[in-house]
Amino acid sequence: METKEFTRKELYDLVWSTSLSKLTLQYAFSNEGLKKLCKLFEIPMPDNGYWMKLKFNKEIEKPKFNSLFDGEDKIILSIREDGNLVNVDQSPLTIRSKEILSDSKSPLIVPEKLSNPDILIQNTKTFHDKRKNDHYYRDEKIDTVSIFVVPDNYSRALRIMDTFIKLLRYRGHSFRRDINKRGPRIVVNDVEFHFEIREKNKRIPSDKPYGSSTYIPTGILIIKIGESYKAKEWSDGTVKLENQLAKIVAKIELEAKEEFVWREECRLHHVKMEEEEKIRKEFQKKREVELQRTKELFNNAIYHNKAKIVREYLNELETKASLNNQLTIELQDWLKWAKDKTDWFDPMIKKEDILLYESDKEDLIQIKKKENNFYRY
Repeated sequence: METKEFTRKELYDLVWSTSLSKLTLQYAFSNEGLKKLCKLFEIPMPDNGYWMKLKFNKEIEKPKFNSLFDGEDKIILSIREDGNLVNVDQSPLTIRSKEILSDSKSPLIVPEKLSNPDILIQNTKTFHDKRKNDHYYRDEKIDTVSIFVVPDNYSRALRIMDTFIKLLRYRGHSFRRDINKRGPRIVVNDVEFHFEIREKNKRIPSDKPYGSSTYIPTGILIIKIGESYKAKEWSDGTVKLENQLAKIVAKIELEAKEEFVWREECRLHHVKMEEEEKIRKEFQKKREVELQRTKELFNNAIYHNKAKIVREYLNELETKASLNNQLTIELQDWLKWAKDKTDWFDPMIKKEDILLYESDKEDLIQIKKKENNFYRY
């Protein structure tokens, strides 16, 4: 959509020389949108009756333009394209509805008679005709549209839903059964919507105590989209249901877009959480490896120091025994055994031992606490 840039003075001259009704034909803004824009930029506008007074040469008052303004002196208006009813200042729902209405190829007109019906409507009509003869008839293999109206309104409901389905298909959407094989469901951006058409009933309370209420059809048809708390309804009113199809489809598309964005945010959040969990696990693994290496370092230092103490003890024992002529064969054999165990214990040597394991070293340096077998009262 092309745009045109104005200064405050230029827009002031424009709104005082051209009526809002003409400006809305030139620019993609509504009357209210232009008024809000002028208010935002502190530009005075003609009051009611100004153009009639001007037409009949009546006396008019035109406030002077105030050049003092704190904001940016730059206003951008979107130029309206031929046949485009969209106003950029309106709500997303209104904009999307007008986009659908502006498409001359959109199948929006509900015909007086059913013509070339969609396959879902064909299935529904066939199912309905068979139910007339067999009230318990069911066929789980075919997809049918949920229609809950009295027979007099069935034809109208069928034509409305046929146009509604064709409009959805024209907009690039599809239909499928849900995960529980119920359906069909409208599918927009892989988001599913339940849909149905029903007739509004008026409840007449019973005159008798504890009697059942009576429900009378009103002829007012309602299209329901969604289920549970997310369900939304459109019904006959000032505007017939036939003329609300563009708005209903626009709402479905916007809801699907929001759901799609939410799902994408959830997916990205899940990916982020998985990545953070992966990093956490990798860090924990590195930490455990590092802790184990550090533990081995300190243990080896302790073992080596203990081995040095034992060697000093054995050397002193051997020296003393030699000086006192007490170095017997039995003592020599024991000293050899003790030195072998010390070499096994020392991480600098790591002599193999057929009876002791690496894990036994830790038991040798730990002092076990004596269990207190006395009860305290």
